Amino acid sequence: MQKLPRQPELSLVDAASRPAEKILVIDDDEVTLDLLRLHLTTAGYDVLCANNGLKGLSLLADSSARIVVSDWLMPKMDGLAVCRQIRSMYEGRMVYVIMLTVQNHKDQLMEAFDVGVDDFLCKPFHEGELLARVRAGVRVVHLYDQLSHRQAALTQSNTELCQLNERLKQAATTDDLTRLMNRRQAMLRLSELWAETRRTGLPLSAAIIDVDHFKDINDSHGHLRGDEVLQRIATTLLGALRSSDCLYRLGGEEFLVLFPKQNLDAANACAERCRQAVAAYVFADPGQTTPVTISVGLAEATPAMASYDQLLRGADTALYQAKNQGRNCIRIHAA
Repeated sequence: MQKLPRQPELSLVDAASRPAEKILVIDDDEVTLDLLRLHLTTAGYDVLCANNGLKGLSLLADSSARIVVSDWLMPKMDGLAVCRQIRSMYEGRMVYVIMLTVQNHKDQLMEAFDVGVDDFLCKPFHEGELLARVRAGVRVVHLYDQLSHRQAALTQSNTELCQLNERLKQAATTDDLTRLMNRRQAMLRLSELWAETRRTGLPLSAAIIDVDHFKDINDSHGHLRGDEVLQRIATTLLGALRSSDCLYRLGGEEFLVLFPKQNLDAANACAERCRQAVAAYVFADPGQTTPVTISVGLAEATPAMASYDQLLRGADTALYQAKNQGRNCIRIHAA
């Protein structure tokens, strides 16, 4: 089974290995704005400054800033409105919002958390506290990115596993050449139909189909031509059967048709349509044609049969009769 790719342990990325982190600062007070710029620039951050909320949002849209330090009380657009806009505009992008505030009322702080504020810094602030809260925000953003990358890798792995499982399922249930259900699926379905007919008393018929002189086709025209014939016969049979009939490839040049709720007369009519449809198709190459016919053995479930194996043996016996009596015909098992 395919292994999931090993994921690196979550770790904090060394700041020295990254470009300078962009910090967006929004404050209508020029003195506070200059002080924030000074402290953050000195600490090695790339600082973007805006003196109102609208300008701040514009700078955020045009930059890769992931940390926003915003004043709460500003004209035109206050810090809460800025935060609301950030959360609505950048739903899939982690932006860490630190609110500068003189507010300390519990209800006001709860409102700020509700709109998406991540942290608070009280005015007047201390340089060390400012830098500590910004560093915390940077750690959160980096961890979020690592988790997102891990989730994307897991999603990709899960997608690949689902695709692999689907291919394995197809390989286990489907004949690779004709794309029909294979012998194993045929026996599972026959078992279900056998139980149903025993329970309800409704009829059940089965036909085994064999391609006439298939070895001669392979010997004369090559195995690629033989594969083409099998594919074309599968398509032709499907077109001649009803949607309720079940067609399977048993292997080699043999096919099985199950006729749920059909007696011998109804199944024989369907089998005859199949025989005529195959015989009417002309397999033509430049300068030559390949005539193809099928022989069919048909049987119906009877109360005397102990298992569905006997139904198949009956159809197989009838098939041999068809082949021994000239091929390109249908023979019915006499119960």
